[in-house]
Amino acid sequence: MALSKEQASRNIKIEWWVYLVSWITFLVPIISIFYKYTWLSTFEIILVSNIFSFWIQLFELPTSVLADTMWRRKSMMASVICNFIFAALILFLPNLIGFCLAAVFQALYYSFWSGTGQAFLEENLSVLWEEEKFWRIFGKFSFYEWIPYTITPLIASFILKIFPNIWYTILASLDVIFAFALVILTRQLTETLEISEKMKSFKQAIKLNVDTGINAVKDVFGNKEIRNFLFYRSLSHHTAFFWVLLLPILADKWMLDWVSGLITTLFSLWCMLATKYVYKWWEKYGYNSSWVYSTIWQWLCLVVAWIFFKSWIFLAIIYLIFSIFDGLITPSRNHLLVKIIKWKSIATTRSIIFSCTALYMTLMKRILSYIQPNIALIVIWIVILSANIIFAKQMLHEKNE
Repeated sequence: MALSKEQASRNIKIEWWVYLVSWITFLVPIISIFYKYTWLSTFEIILVSNIFSFWIQLFELPTSVLADTMWRRKSMMASVICNFIFAALILFLPNLIGFCLAAVFQALYYSFWSGTGQAFLEENLSVLWEEEKFWRIFGKFSFYEWIPYTITPLIASFILKIFPNIWYTILASLDVIFAFALVILTRQLTETLEISEKMKSFKQAIKLNVDTGINAVKDVFGNKEIRNFLFYRSLSHHTAFFWVLLLPILADKWMLDWVSGLITTLFSLWCMLATKYVYKWWEKYGYNSSWVYSTIWQWLCLVVAWIFFKSWIFLAIIYLIFSIFDGLITPSRNHLLVKIIKWKSIATTRSIIFSCTALYMTLMKRILSYIQPNIALIVIWIVILSANIIFAKQMLHEKNE
């Protein structure tokens, strides 16, 4: 049965709440500070991060093919259930093994959701004949989802300061509660994709899934524009190395633990404002230039961070400036990809690109984990600079309709 306009309108309202609640996390934004208390080394912290990156490579394509060929809602439900398991593992197994297991379910959480949420919104808008509103509505989603992320770290800092002995249990318990609320909310959504007669045959369903995946792979590596997008997306990225290790590095430099929440809040606030107002740049200069020039500015931030590496205050300030450009890059990059592929197998194509980037990040972080963090920064900015020398001019000259 086709989706009604009433159901589509209701789906959009619920999805807005889903996006909002998904960002109500208390422990996760500052969990790396807890690594210090469980005596995790830099190598082990990167190991946890890389388990997430590795499994996302394996999960991204099959989960997204499933979302593109069969079920949006079921994929989203699988996503939030995995998020609940992830939060529960963090609460009940606060050790290296628990963190590694949690990283697997966190990878499933992102993989099932990746691209599916956008496609679900677009399909509901198409039922309402309001596809042209997609970027405006999704922009609101992206802006408002940052709001809890600017508040929860402050609450986390307060709890960390007032309850120095049990702060981990309190914050992890809150994350479990809101992860469960996210499951309840997502369950209220109505499926947008109809299961046709051909999908009733398991054998035909598998064939359709495989064909969709193969065609998407061909599109990615056979299309020069998408291929350039993929290479630039990977090599110009900072690999999240700085982000993963920032709080432990600052703690080693005598930053008070409760300050970590304040830094995370400011990071979220800058990203939120950048995401909200980046459209002003797009209107004048387009998606491509926003992305390219932001990566160049991030490169400069990493150079300055290396110069002032001994001072935690300067390092924190530089990181906050660095975060502004993450807020400019992410929506610009996403919008440019959708423009290039014209919504064709959006979840699958996006996941192929993301999994390739995740593979690059996994390898890079593994290599960087053997190097002192200040030296690793040099390696990162050399790679980013090289990527811009090779690809920036070509990226800036791509059509930006």
